[in-house]
Amino acid sequence: MKTLAVVLMLSLLAGLVQAEEAAPNADKRALALAVQRDGQGHQSVAAAIGLPVGRQAWLQAGLGRSRSGDGLEPRQAALGAGVAGKAWQASVHASQRRDGRRLRQTDLAAVADWRPSESVTVGVNMVRRQGRLRGTAAGAPAEQRARGHGFGLHAAVAVTPRLSVYGATLRNRYTTTSTTRAGGGPLAGLPLLGERISAVNRDEVALDRSHQLGATHRVGESLALNLELMQDRLNGGGSLRSVQMKATIAAGAGWTVTPGIGRSRGPQGEGSNYGLLGASYAW
Repeated sequence: MKTLAVVLMLSLLAGLVQAEEAAPNADKRALALAVQRDGQGHQSVAAAIGLPVGRQAWLQAGLGRSRSGDGLEPRQAALGAGVAGKAWQASVHASQRRDGRRLRQTDLAAVADWRPSESVTVGVNMVRRQGRLRGTAAGAPAEQRARGHGFGLHAAVAVTPRLSVYGATLRNRYTTTSTTRAGGGPLAGLPLLGERISAVNRDEVALDRSHQLGATHRVGESLALNLELMQDRLNGGGSLRSVQMKATIAAGAGWTVTPGIGRSRGPQGEGSNYGLLGASYAW
């Protein structure tokens, strides 16, 4: 759900920089673009738009394309809708990734957040995924499938007017199968089971567990700095660890720019540096 998450995160960070009294869905009117690339050849480009409906609801849509070091280049499309009150909000999202007949992945997610006080937000999220990947193993046609669902918790606390900390945890349960012809071995190096991944393409991987911890410090009226740590347990064994730093800059006239850098370490111990750049326009 990375495409839709771009709009949500940029809106949240922009709110830390420029808070205003408005309708519960006022910050959902935004157009966002995000680009990521790492040293292994993984990259992703995603664009999303959010539009408020009335004073409480909103709609979101997104398009994107990614490329992995294994030669896959899936296109992605996403749709979402939500509703918000003074101290709560809930949303549902659906996205699909496709690369011709090779890859098809469908994700469904539901998120609910509640703000018991001005400084605390807590929430739950549920996800469901179906994925199918076709390729070759030992020179023979092969197919890999993954199906699963998950449940997660997340929370954010404003420690001071300038410092906020947040965390999230998610646990998934997957059923995976691999089939080959002519005695071929199991598929390797393919995204559904996470043989070769980095933080850039982690949304395409079957993860059994995910943990996230971050902090955002508002330096001034137009600048916020963010540090984030992520640790993922891959289906089938191994882990992905990532750390990234971002700056959210209010550029004026409704524009927000978010450059960042990070480093991830994959299941085989390989490390990869990556960069990211996001931009959003709210009106």
